[in-house]
Amino acid sequence: MQKLLRKKNKTRKNKISVTKKGFTLVEILIVVAVIGILFVTLVPRIDFAGDKARETGVKTNFRSFELAAEQLLRENAGISKHDTLSKLCAANGGLNLYLDAGLKFDTSGVSASLDPWNQAYTVQVVKPTGAGINANNGGIIFICNGKDSLLSTDTDNYASATVFIDGVIESETVGFSSNIECASIESVEANATAAAMTISSGKATVKYKK
Repeated sequence: MQKLLRKKNKTRKNKISVTKKGFTLVEILIVVAVIGILFVTLVPRIDFAGDKARETGVKTNFRSFELAAEQLLRENAGISKHDTLSKLCAANGGLNLYLDAGLKFDTSGVSASLDPWNQAYTVQVVKPTGAGINANNGGIIFICNGKDSLLSTDTDNYASATVFIDGVIESETVGFSSNIECASIESVEANATAAAMTISSGKATVKYKK
């Protein structure tokens, strides 16, 4: 009887050991392939989400720049008193009067703060050209060179223009999702010509006719 029981126990153990199977090489390769596909699919989306968050931060800073430029132009009835970078970005005057310490610009037009890609923001002053120009007319442009660190006509850059034309002040931001070269400040007109923001030879300008 004891011999029979021992035989049964051995048989049961053998059956149990047969049912325990590990992963085959093919199964492991399939799992690795699936993980690889998921990695390739999801990582670009994660990076994209990160860039979107950075772009949101830039837009927040640019809103502060716009408000400061609008207030400066409004209180001074135009750009004539601040038509150079040294005047516009004076340490204790000009645009910096309306900006928090972290967002102020030096007299070369470079910001104290850095964008999410560790580059400084820059500011430019533009004036219309031609005969019979109102000396108070002009614009202030703020620029972020974007992820590739280059000012170009692609959608990687971000720029804002605040312009004063014959008492009218308007601001417009472009970039990231649109080509700056094609952007225009639709609501500001001088002689029926809308102001347009363009980039040429690495310099952003606002063009409008007077």
